[in-house]
Amino acid sequence: MASSTIIEACNSRKSNRKPFIFETFAMGDSIDGFSGPFRDNIRMFLQEFATIEDYTLCGFPIWSTWLISNSTGSVFPLYTIEETTQLSIHPFCDHCKLSGWGHHYVSKRRYHLLIPANENWEKPLGSDSFEIDTHVLHGLIHCNGYGHLLSINGVNEDSIFLSGSDFMDLWDRLCTILKTRKISLNDVSKKGGVHLRLLHGVAYGQSWFGKWGYRFCRGSYGATEKKYEIAIQFLSSLGLDKILNDFRKDFTERRKIKQIIGTYRELSEVPLITISELLQFMLAFKSKAPFHSKMKLANGDDYWCDADIEEKKRPISMETFVNMMANSDCRWPVRRLEFVVIVIVNFLKENQANVGRNCRMTRQDLRNEARKFIGDTGLIDFVLKSIRCFALGSQIVRRSINPTTKLLEFTIHEFSKEEESISFPFLEMDSDCRWTERKVKQAAEFILKILRAHNGNGAMSRQELRDRARTTIRDTGLIDYVLKSINKSIMGNKIIFRSKNPSTKRIEFAFEDIVDTNRVENIELHVNIDQDLVYLYETVLLSYPGSDSVSLATGVVLDSKKFVKEWNLEDQEHQIMALTCKVLPSFDELESELTRPLSPGVVVFVPPWITIGELKGVIQYALRDTYCIMQNFVVTQIGGLKGIEDDRMLSCAVGRDAQVWVRGCGLDLDTEHRYEGGAIKLKVDCICGARDDDGERMVNCDACQVWFHSMCTGIDDHEEEVIPEIFLCESCRNF
Repeated sequence: MASSTIIEACNSRKSNRKPFIFETFAMGDSIDGFSGPFRDNIRMFLQEFATIEDYTLCGFPIWSTWLISNSTGSVFPLYTIEETTQLSIHPFCDHCKLSGWGHHYVSKRRYHLLIPANENWEKPLGSDSFEIDTHVLHGLIHCNGYGHLLSINGVNEDSIFLSGSDFMDLWDRLCTILKTRKISLNDVSKKGGVHLRLLHGVAYGQSWFGKWGYRFCRGSYGATEKKYEIAIQFLSSLGLDKILNDFRKDFTERRKIKQIIGTYRELSEVPLITISELLQFMLAFKSKAPFHSKMKLANGDDYWCDADIEEKKRPISMETFVNMMANSDCRWPVRRLEFVVIVIVNFLKENQANVGRNCRMTRQDLRNEARKFIGDTGLIDFVLKSIRCFALGSQIVRRSINPTTKLLEFTIHEFSKEEESISFPFLEMDSDCRWTERKVKQAAEFILKILRAHNGNGAMSRQELRDRARTTIRDTGLIDYVLKSINKSIMGNKIIFRSKNPSTKRIEFAFEDIVDTNRVENIELHVNIDQDLVYLYETVLLSYPGSDSVSLATGVVLDSKKFVKEWNLEDQEHQIMALTCKVLPSFDELESELTRPLSPGVVVFVPPWITIGELKGVIQYALRDTYCIMQNFVVTQIGGLKGIEDDRMLSCAVGRDAQVWVRGCGLDLDTEHRYEGGAIKLKVDCICGARDDDGERMVNCDACQVWFHSMCTGIDDHEEEVIPEIFLCESCRNF
């Protein structure tokens, strides 16, 4: 679906607000004035940056904030729904229970921040919007600042390419400026059948979400943080030579693994010793390689690594383009694909001759013309959808979006000096470089000129290129950095390849033509990183021969799905005190009613000159505004301050960023909305070590009423497997 224009998007929601820039929204100082706790900041956010809709979702009000992407021109909504807990048909929070927060008091309000799937950007939210998991982004945050990231997906269709990382960046910025306290998530993300928490855990020592600060929260089947860390360290340190030795009995698998390891060791500029180093290199190589578009024709968001949108602008040969289409589960033969491409090129040439050099043809016009010669419209649509930028002889065909009409357009032009733009992918990927981007680019451009002058005399050795560069560039460290990073850099229609000479074992550089080079096609044909990653995952990590240690470690990582990020309160303005205020019930209340761990307190931001009496009023209002059980709570005492006059200045009694205990009366112990985990707390005492509900399938002993994992009791862990009508645990059976 083509992205909407600003006017259409705004008119469809009766909004006069101009959309905010997606890439910078909620970044740094772009939003000012959010100096309170989350429950106050979210209200200010809705007032300043959102417009209320003229319909509701399950009776709850909806606000919309429209965003526009600078990179794609697409316009889409960020919805915020305020769900009043006491009016909800699901007042309790299963996500809290499974995150270990079931003892939290029920919050009065929770906010859903939601970007629907792109085909629904122009439609009102449906009644099932809280349940479906196809949203681009869905986060739920309770008014006490604790929340859950429920789904994150990318958008990759014709004119829209926004990755999951882009939306994770937005989510992280929103959580930061709104001052959330903790956000949990359940990492079940997969790519090609591969659980990414295992792949990224072995490669980087953390899940994919670890890039944004999410760390281990809870494990299933008794997995603990210590077990998780030991498992990650053990798997990451598996040596490649040891792996080859352990697979020696299975000749077929050993040969395939040896081939994969050998291929990437040959491509790597540093030795690859462990499987962690191998996987890191493969994922990095995949993100930098500019010619794996065949995997992107059919795929959605790429969670292997972050993709480069600029890849789509680089010309490839027509032969490579046709092969890419044929290898992407295409039902048409190569000769028919070639015929359609030639027909399209001829129409573009004819249109250029009639209209002029800068003419453009819309997708619909080009499709209508092609249908005069090709009866299969599905074939035409497939080719038009696949075109990005390819070259046929000296002609370059491009597809782009008209910034005014938002329609797809196609152009053809001769290769010219405008194609001589230089692209250095490593400049965008290395944020820790100690040289300025200007200095690195100047050095890289000079080295490219040396290679271009050498063009036609074969590959140039690293040492010779280094010596030539030193005649002008005095900083040898800078030269070494560029030589290490310049692989796959683009100058016009040519590309730099860095490789190891199989005879001399020396690093060499070659300056080759993108349009007509066997080297690029060899990379496509012989290095299929996706397949290699899947093979290593399934063979080494899941089916390691004769080693219970690897199997156990893999199981622990796969059982560790729940991760959490915590935001600190220290980074406040110097004149503001951030206090966490926790209610301490009476002894009788703790003994008979509030038997679970104490719920987290509320956060208040107050000036240091506020008095003790005024602080009591602020805390009382915050507690009443946050928790259902505190609706009529009266603060009578602040712990540690008994006997201090109410008119005493706060800064003289407590420190900045302190946690204070609050006593009072009026807890509503009769409310049904007491704990987020619900009224009944399961008694879990499974043989795997689990002592709490972790979301896995469980069975209840009919005698002792203790819950066990069905898998741990020998019941197949599939929904189809019927639980016995009467189940007795081992202890009760042997009693």
